Parts: sequence; C-alpha cells; structure tokens
Amino acid sequence: MQAIFNLPLQQPVPVAPPHWADFSERTDNGPRAPLQVAMGQLKLGIRTEQLQALLGSCVGIGLIWKKRGRCALAHCLLPECPQMADEFGARYVNQAVPSLLRLIGATEADYADIEVVVAGGATMLNSCSSRLQIGQQNAEAARKHLRKHGLNVTYCRIGGKCGRTMTIDCATCTYSVQEIVTTTQGAAYA
Repeated sequence: MQAIFNLPLQQPVPVAPPHWADFSERTDNGPRAPLQVAMGQLKLGIRTEQLQALLGSCVGIGLIWKKRGRCALAHCLLPECPQMADEFGARYVNQAVPSLLRLIGATEADYADIEVVVAGGATMLNSCSSRLQIGQQNAEAARKHLRKHGLNVTYCRIGGKCGRTMTIDCATCTYSVQEIVTTTQGAAYA
C-alpha cells in the first residue's frame, strides 16, 4: 500500500537577520555542545557557543569578527543559483556570502577586520563526470564570491577525498578544521 500526500507548496518565509539587542539578554553560563549547522543553514554564534558543520562536498564558510565578537557559519550545499542570490540563506554559495555579512551586521568598511575560514569541497564520489564534481564547484564558487565581496580568506582547507569538521569557538574567536579519516583499510568512503 502506498500513501500519496498532496500537500500545498508553501513559500519560504523570509528570515531577517537578528537585531544585536536580542542577544544582550542572554545569561547562559558555561560551555555547551556545539550548535550543528546543517546543510543549507547559516547560524550566528554568541559568547560561549561553538558552531560546527560536518562537511563533505559541501563548503563551510565561517566569518570571525574579533573586533565585534561576532561569528557566523554557513553550510553551503551547491555552488550557485542566480535566482537566489538576493535571498537570505545558505543553500547556495552565492547566497551565503552576502547573507553571512548581513547576519553579523558588517558593512563594506568592516570587511578588512573579518577573518574568513573556508573548508570542505571534497570529492566524495569516484566519478569521472565533471558535472558530478560538486565539491570542486562549491570550492570555486566560494573563492569567486568571497573575492567578489572583497573578503580575504585567512584559512582554506578544501578539496581532497575526505570529509571535514569545521568548528568555530565564539568565546575565543578561534576555529579548527579536522579531517575525518577512516581506520578501515579499503573503505570506499571517508
């Protein structure tokens, strides 16, 4: 027996960047588990929070603005979609870069103070087709759109054949990128 659902399509609700006064009320104490940034998401971290993304062919773009104590991370699934460039979100790299800048409240005059961290873009499929090399396309789109916005990349670990975990510690305004390696010989995937 098969169930078929005909649900009405809903238009995405536009998400406005947060107002910084909203975060001044938080009184959380102590370290917590990292906030996971899933595919197509971007998140803003504050005070004691850590942002984390598990990346394969996706590209993680992190912004660290030490001067203002603001950090954000985008987990980009695909390289570009011209129709989505002005939409707030992170499904596409060309959408994520301006969205991250809006999220942290940066203007063009602030860009020199912002550290940019990029990771991911691995080749996760053993395919010869260049159309299926999404990781490489994501990495190229990240370089292109960060350059387009005049942002300088502080750290870049892209490509290869294994996944990575990117973590941004918002309390210390630091980051780490760790490769995910398998211990099983002959494993097809990392």
